[in-house]
Amino acid sequence: MVCLDTDVIIHFLRKNKESVELINKILELKQKIKITSINEFELWKGVYKINNRNREKSLKQFLSSIEILNLNSSSAKKAAEIFQILELEGNPVDTLDVMIAAIAIVKGQPNNKLTYFYYLFLSSASTFIFICL
Repeated sequence: MVCLDTDVIIHFLRKNKESVELINKILELKQKIKITSINEFELWKGVYKINNRNREKSLKQFLSSIEILNLNSSSAKKAAEIFQILELEGNPVDTLDVMIAAIAIVKGQPNNKLTYFYYLFLSSASTFIFICL
């Protein structure tokens, strides 16, 4: 499972070369692309902000081709745990990003699979994906 962050999806929908190559590589490896309901919210928020019909159509098409992971009680609890740890370490992170991470971690660990957290640098923006093997 590969859970993409909103930045990767936005760059992909804008046809950013690195993001398109990344998603094509993921598909070549026969990995399922997933996002969270939090990512979906962020994407729709952006579409409504710019009020662009073409972007809305592209987003609908993209969303129809992937699985969306929802926030549930387990991932909410994990998000609160991660948020508190980061805050105590003096590394506060945006709440939505913590929720995305928690959903990916909880949903990516069936059968005791390992979850790897990667940072990618696309268009000078730090973003992340989760790859569960």
